[in-house]
Amino acid sequence: MNIAQKIATAGFDISLLSGDAAPVEKTHRVSVLFDDEGNHRAGFDMVGKNSEQYRAVIRETSVVAIKRSQQKKQQIDAKTDDGAGTLFDLGEDRNFKIACAVIVGAPGFMDKGEPVAVTTEFLRAAFTKFPTWQDRILAELEADANFLAI
Repeated sequence: MNIAQKIATAGFDISLLSGDAAPVEKTHRVSVLFDDEGNHRAGFDMVGKNSEQYRAVIRETSVVAIKRSQQKKQQIDAKTDDGAGTLFDLGEDRNFKIACAVIVGAPGFMDKGEPVAVTTEFLRAAFTKFPTWQDRILAELEADANFLAI
C-alpha cells in the first residue's frame, strides 16, 4: 500500500509526519497554450508550497527584506512616488523569483525542435511577453488541492 492509499484509508496516519517519512512531491500542470480542441499545447509543471524549492525562495527573499529594513541607507520611504515604486518593483521581483522556483518543467515549449530547459532567462522572456502566465502560476500555487497526493 502506498502513502496515498494509507492516508485515504486511515484518515491521516500521523507517522507520515515524521522526518523519516518520504516527502510527498506532487507536480501540477498549468496549461497556458491550447490547440483548436482546447487540449494542452504548452505549459508549466510546478511544485507547491510544501516543496523545498518554495520554502528556500521564501526564506531567501525574506532574509533580504529583513536585512534591507534594518539598514538605514536601504530603508524605503513608501510615502513618496519613488519609494512606492521601489516597493512595488521589489514585490514584483519576489513574485518572479517565487514563480521561477516552483516551475520544474515546461512541457510543450520547444526551441528549434528541442524541448526548452527551464531557465530564469526563458521564464523572464515568457513572463515579459505574457505577464498573465506568471499570475496563473502564483494563483495555482495558492490552491492547496492542486498539490494533494491523495
